Amino acid sequence: MASIHHNKRGWTVRWELGRNKDGKRSTSSKTFKTEPEAIAHKLYVERLKIGTGKESLEARWMRWIEDRLAVGKITEKTAVGYREKCRGWGNLIGPKPYKQITTADIDRALAQLCRGETPTGRIPSPRTIHHYQVCLKTFFTHMWKKGEIERPPTLGMEMVTASNRTKRAPTIDELQAIITEADQSKAIYGLMGFILRLAAHTGLRRGELFGLRWQDVDFNAGRITIRQAATQPTGKKSTTFKEPKTEAGHRTISIEPATVDLLRKHKVMVRQWQLAAGSVWANNDLVLCDPAGQVLNMSDVSKIAGKIRDKSGVSRDVLPIHGTRHYNITQMAKLTKDYAAIQRRAGHASYESTNRYITTDEEQDRDLAEAALRGLI
Repeated sequence: MASIHHNKRGWTVRWELGRNKDGKRSTSSKTFKTEPEAIAHKLYVERLKIGTGKESLEARWMRWIEDRLAVGKITEKTAVGYREKCRGWGNLIGPKPYKQITTADIDRALAQLCRGETPTGRIPSPRTIHHYQVCLKTFFTHMWKKGEIERPPTLGMEMVTASNRTKRAPTIDELQAIITEADQSKAIYGLMGFILRLAAHTGLRRGELFGLRWQDVDFNAGRITIRQAATQPTGKKSTTFKEPKTEAGHRTISIEPATVDLLRKHKVMVRQWQLAAGSVWANNDLVLCDPAGQVLNMSDVSKIAGKIRDKSGVSRDVLPIHGTRHYNITQMAKLTKDYAAIQRRAGHASYESTNRYITTDEEQDRDLAEAALRGLI
């Protein structure tokens, strides 16, 4: 696989890289001053098995996804996203062995992706393209760390800037309009108004809301402890539960008497459902459940919440459920400059994440304008 030649410059190690895009054999070499250095590099090259990997990008990537899923390094929801991106890149790059893929190959495939030269024919959004790039970069970085490739071809890839998922938090009037419309909806067993109120009161993530159990609610102390989150892979109806992604996600937050009353009233209704269901009741201890105690379909709830938002006349740059989290964090930022406390309550690992949730509304902007004017006068 690799050979050593002695010449006037020293000891040269030469090895094959496989075939280039024209089908010609490609080689590489490196010269060392001493023979031991050359032998060490020869062993290193042979350990990498450069040029011998016959698996395509898609085949090796799929195997890597299943390995990481098996050892618990990723969740099934993450695996679904990786598989989608893997098949996409596999179609764009083709059957070329993953160890022979170059930065030029990736640049060509990325240009095709951006032009919409895919089976669907649709041009992906900048956010989607960014996700494609991140997934590919993660795969090749791991291959490099495992010693399967000498250099990640993604090092020279220019990243596409992803657009923000939610541009701003809803105003109080917009949030109230959405909740009023939700109160009139009979969808999701009439729970939409409660779901949006609880989300606005607590600022919890969607998965944290759907994973919340009654044992996590301390009515007397006025506290909620986040111990798990619900997750639902895209395109699937099944919901699973997992611990929060980061240590910051494990937290206890205080709730006001109004939130306690909201939860108490809801618990009375859940108890009535339980009595009516009898032996078919699923004892999941979930705050958000159907009349049989089963977990709600998160995707269905989000879709219906979007329809309620549209019917209320609120702009689409506000996500109805995730927007309540933006609203909650924005309101806290108005009341205190203790950003560390806001970050802790939000469950973010860094304040940079928290800061992206804060929106300057019209009232604040007017106050700033008045302050600037006073300074000029």
